[in-house]
Amino acid sequence: MDVNTVACNICGCHKKEPNHWLVIITTPGLAGILLMPADAVQQPRNEAFDYEDLCGQHCLHKRLSRWLDDLNAPAPTTQESEAA
Repeated sequence: MDVNTVACNICGCHKKEPNHWLVIITTPGLAGILLMPADAVQQPRNEAFDYEDLCGQHCLHKRLSRWLDDLNAPAPTTQESEAA
């Protein structure tokens, strides 16, 4: 992956220098996240996972806050659970 093509998933800034960049890795269907320095993520990326590039701590804090909000959100109700 070319450094110039990477953009932060939170603020949209483009990657110029590799230092301080982070990657959040998630697995569809699982609630957890894995946080790694961007230079530690193998290329090419595994298609079984979802990747989010983050430019630094500020955007990491925003992303973690959103993840925690999603964990605390009430589960959506279905018509089956309402009928019971």
